[in-house]
Amino acid sequence: MGWGWDNFMTETPHFRAFRNQDLPELEEMIFALYREDPCEEGMSHQKVERTVEELLLYPEKGTITMFCVNEVVVGYAIVIYYWSNEYGGNIASIDEFYVKPFWRRKGIGTSFIEYVSKVKAGDVEGLQLEVTPLNERAFAYYSRHGFAPAKNRHLFKKL
Repeated sequence: MGWGWDNFMTETPHFRAFRNQDLPELEEMIFALYREDPCEEGMSHQKVERTVEELLLYPEKGTITMFCVNEVVVGYAIVIYYWSNEYGGNIASIDEFYVKPFWRRKGIGTSFIEYVSKVKAGDVEGLQLEVTPLNERAFAYYSRHGFAPAKNRHLFKKL
């Protein structure tokens, strides 16, 4: 029996750490994310390289997780950790989260949120993420998975 796309769609996704050989595909997905959901700052090859270098050098700062189905990379997430005095522990900030269009609506994103919640349970006090104001689809998706607007406003000053 051959392996068709139907076989991929019924497999459970798994998550693994970024490997150096993933860089071209990771970069391709990052640029796809920023084409779909643009931000003021934009994205560059240099930013991707700096992020990868920083997280490989200092894994306590965060992780790059590759989403796979039968060893086929179907998405990624960049999660950054920081200490919060208010919550009395570490917060896992989902900085970027992307699933390739063909693989969407197959439970992969939901599986990742469940995975990171279980893996980090006890190590972090909560998950945080940002959604661009016009991305109503992402806002609705995250809301369905228990994320809610924070009481405090998020402010930022570029240096």
